[in-house]
Amino acid sequence: MHFKRIAFVLGLVLTLTVPTGVQVLAQIVSNDNTTLKQIIIYGRHSIRSGTRSPEQLSKYALDSYPPFSVLPGCLTDNGVQAETLLGAYFRQYLLYEGLLTGNDHTDSAQSYFRSNSIERSWKTAAAFGLALLPDTGAPVHSFQINPASQPDPVFDPIAGGVANVDVNVAATQAQEIFNSGAALQSAYSAEYSMISYVLWDNTQPPAGKTDPTTEQITLLPNTSSKLATGNVINPGGLSDVQDAIDPFVMQYCDNFDMSDVAWGRLTITPTLDQLSQETRIATLVADIELRTPYLAQVQSSNAASHILRTMQQAVNGSTLRGSFGNAKSRIVVAISSDTYVAALAGLLNVHWQLPGYQQDFCAPGGALVFELRQSNSTKQYLVRVYYTAQTFDQLRYLMPLTLNEPPATIQLMVPGGSKSETDLDVDFSVFRQLVQNAIGKQYVQNPSTEVQPGILTGVTCQ
Repeated sequence: MHFKRIAFVLGLVLTLTVPTGVQVLAQIVSNDNTTLKQIIIYGRHSIRSGTRSPEQLSKYALDSYPPFSVLPGCLTDNGVQAETLLGAYFRQYLLYEGLLTGNDHTDSAQSYFRSNSIERSWKTAAAFGLALLPDTGAPVHSFQINPASQPDPVFDPIAGGVANVDVNVAATQAQEIFNSGAALQSAYSAEYSMISYVLWDNTQPPAGKTDPTTEQITLLPNTSSKLATGNVINPGGLSDVQDAIDPFVMQYCDNFDMSDVAWGRLTITPTLDQLSQETRIATLVADIELRTPYLAQVQSSNAASHILRTMQQAVNGSTLRGSFGNAKSRIVVAISSDTYVAALAGLLNVHWQLPGYQQDFCAPGGALVFELRQSNSTKQYLVRVYYTAQTFDQLRYLMPLTLNEPPATIQLMVPGGSKSETDLDVDFSVFRQLVQNAIGKQYVQNPSTEVQPGILTGVTCQ
């Protein structure tokens, strides 16, 4: 593999300026002579608590972390309500587009919901489905979550036993692209300085505590025997920094008192620039662990194959194994984590930036959306790809969403497929070829051996 050439190409991609002009859904679909035939929403769970307990994080900060109302890593009440608002919005949108009939029993038979094996994802999918189809709700397909989670190989092909990863190849490519941990620490010095201030309030860590921003960033192979998507590379201290700041966005979105959001040490008014800026660390981790060419292919080929086959069965009208749902599935919702959304975006080489967020940040409840459309005049099938997410304040204040007040949304340019900056739709045949070229067949589960997850009726966060 020619790492230097790949590093050059990816370096260009990562430094491209993403257009900041946001197109809301009402603008994207306004009288464009196409009919929506299928929608696939590949999203992140909504607002959760921090994934580490306040006790686990205590060594990284001067003050105690304010506790969430739920156990670590669980969906919060605000998260349920925010996702309900998002589902209600998509109900309006899909009724407007004619993909929903308004008869929930009919529409439920044409819908397929799936989540990965984790409570916050299942609960997000269930909340979205109940708002989308209020008379029936939507059964969520998922592998066992409690007491022992079974990895879903579509989302996590490494832990799911579908894809084998070479940690040395992954680390070598990351080093070629990102140079060194020292270079990264220098490039992100502004973020590191701000984070150190927030954690320690200009004091020195007392005995027994550690400033994670002083720890060395590494780009080494993960030697753990339990590899999973998103942890193939050991980034050293960068992982501790991410753990330390992870609660801040969720605190704001969960409507914590402002004095408890990063202990009141982030300047949040009149803008959210500092809250947004610290999330550059999360996108850096995603770039290292998920978006490099080798890892993107290993970790997302199976998901991309399922999305493509789901579209293909809608075009052909016949059910394909290795897809989501069946030939009747017109609405497909797959909810997992930012890890898997970022990895799929890396495989497709798509980028976004929404107001208030950093480039490529996967917001709580945000999603990559794939629309299969058909030209009313030529009957040609088209693919429209966009990223959508509620803004920080739409999440925090649980703002109702309507066609006139939608979530922030931007249609994405698909390299090699979009015809121009003003004509971003992709011919389905071209999209199919692009995806087939991007995936590695050796990382795709054999459809004939695939085991479908069952329907879970309830999940407890443990």
